Amino acid sequence: MTEPTEPQQPARTRLGEWLAPYVPDYFPVAWKLGLSISLLILCGMTVLGTLLLNNQLSRMRDQADTFGMAIAQQLANTAREPMLADDSFLLKVQLNNLTRSESVRGAALFDREGNQLDKAGILPLAATPLNEQIKRWELQSEPVTTYYSTIQVDETIAGYAAISLSDRPIMAARQAVQDTMITATLIMSIIAIIVSFVISRRLAQPIQDLLAATSAMRKGDLNYRIQDRRNDEIGGLIEAYNTMAHGMLEKDQVEKVLQRFVSPSVARNMMADLDQVQLGGRDVQATVVFADIVGFTRLSETLEPEAIGDMLNVYFDAITTATSFYRGTIDKYMGDCAMIVFGVPEKDDEHLFHGLCCAVMIQRLVERLNEYRRAQGQTTVEFRIGINSGAMLAGNLGSRDRMQYTVVGDAVNLASRLSNMAAGNEIIAAAPLLGNPNIGSRVRATEYGAMRIRGKSEPVSTFRIDGVHALSETLMEQRIAQFLAKLNTEQQRAQGE
Repeated sequence: MTEPTEPQQPARTRLGEWLAPYVPDYFPVAWKLGLSISLLILCGMTVLGTLLLNNQLSRMRDQADTFGMAIAQQLANTAREPMLADDSFLLKVQLNNLTRSESVRGAALFDREGNQLDKAGILPLAATPLNEQIKRWELQSEPVTTYYSTIQVDETIAGYAAISLSDRPIMAARQAVQDTMITATLIMSIIAIIVSFVISRRLAQPIQDLLAATSAMRKGDLNYRIQDRRNDEIGGLIEAYNTMAHGMLEKDQVEKVLQRFVSPSVARNMMADLDQVQLGGRDVQATVVFADIVGFTRLSETLEPEAIGDMLNVYFDAITTATSFYRGTIDKYMGDCAMIVFGVPEKDDEHLFHGLCCAVMIQRLVERLNEYRRAQGQTTVEFRIGINSGAMLAGNLGSRDRMQYTVVGDAVNLASRLSNMAAGNEIIAAAPLLGNPNIGSRVRATEYGAMRIRGKSEPVSTFRIDGVHALSETLMEQRIAQFLAKLNTEQQRAQGE
C-alpha cells in the first residue's frame, strides 16, 4: 500500500516563496516605473519598427508595381498602331527588344477576347488579362510579377499587353532595408531603456493598472475594479479610483432606472445637474399625440388584471417603438392612454411631421399586431389617435416634493379632445396643421368635418390622417417588420422555456 504524497505546489508559488525574503516591504515606485517603462519602450519600439518596416516594404512594392504598370502601358502604347495595322513583324520586334533587358522575363500581346497574339520570353501558365491586372508567380524559385495593360483606341479596348518582370532586385532591396530597420530599432530600444531608468527616478505616478481602469471607464465599463493592493503611493490612487468608480456606477444605475419613468434626455439632464431640478417651465412650439384604446372600460370587465397588464405592455411596447423611431418622447401613460410629445425636451424642427408619422406608424403597428395576436387567439384592441401642434408650456410641474416633466396648454387639451372624438383606428388632426405646405404635401388626409369640442366656443375643423408620403411609409414598414420579428422571437423563446 503506497503512502499518500503531498500535493505539488505550482512553480509560480514556489518561485514567489523563494523570492519573498529578498523583496523589501516597501518597493519604491521609481524602480517599478523604471522596469515597467523599459518593457513598454521595448515593446513599443518593436511595434514601431515593425510598422515602419512594413510601411517601407509596402511602399517599395507599390513603387515596383507602378514601374511595372508603366512599362506595360508603354508596351500597350507602342503596340497600338502595329496591332491596328496587323503588322505582326513589328510587334515581334518590339516584344523581342523588351526581353533583352535583364529584369524582363517575358512580354506578350493579347486580342480583346484575351487570346494570345504573340509573345517573347516566359509568361505564367494560363495567363489571361481578363482576370487580373497583376499576377505574382515563381519561375524556378525566382519571384516574377506579370503586369497587364489595356490597348485602347478612343474608348474601345483593342487588346491587352503583358510584361513579366523579375522581382530579384526588389527582394534584395527589401532585405537591405529590413536589416537596416531592425538594427536601428534595436539600437534605439537599448538607448530608450537606459534613458527610461534615469527618468523613472524622478517619476512616481504612471500606473498600468490605473491606465487600464480609466480605459475601461472611458468605454463605459463601470464595474471594473483594481484588485491589486499596494503599500506605496499607488495604493492610495487605487483606493481613490475604486471609490470613484463605485460612485459613478451607482449614479449610472439610478439614471437607467430613472429613464424608465421619464424620457432618456430628461433623465440625463436631471442627473447632470441635480441642483437645477426645480419647478418651472418654458414656452415651446411642440406637437402632442394622444393614443387611447377604444372600449377599454368594457374590455377590462371581461379580463383578469394580469391579462390586461400583459396586453397593455405589448401594445405600449409598440407605441414606444414608433415614438423612438420618430424622435418623440413618451410623456406619460394614463391607464389605457399614451401621451407623446415631439420637439421637447430636445429641439426638433420637424416635430409636426414626425408626430404625424408616429401616429400613422402606431396605427399600422396596431393593425399588424392585431393580426398577429388574432392568429394566436389573443385579445385585440383598437386605438383612436388625436394629434395637435402649437404653443405649450414644457417643464417640471407639480410640487416641490413630487414633480413631473410634462407639457400643458390649450394645444395639448385639444389633442386629447380630438382623440376622444376619433373612432377606432382613426387619426384625427386639427385642420390648421395641414395648412403648412411643407406638411400638407407630405401627408395624405381626408376632411373630417367641423367638430364641437368641449371647452371651445366655435367648432374645430378636422382632418382624418390616412398616411404619409411613400418613402416615409417604406421606412416605416421596415421598422414594423423588425418589431414583429423580434416579438415572434421572444414569443418562441418564452414557449421554449
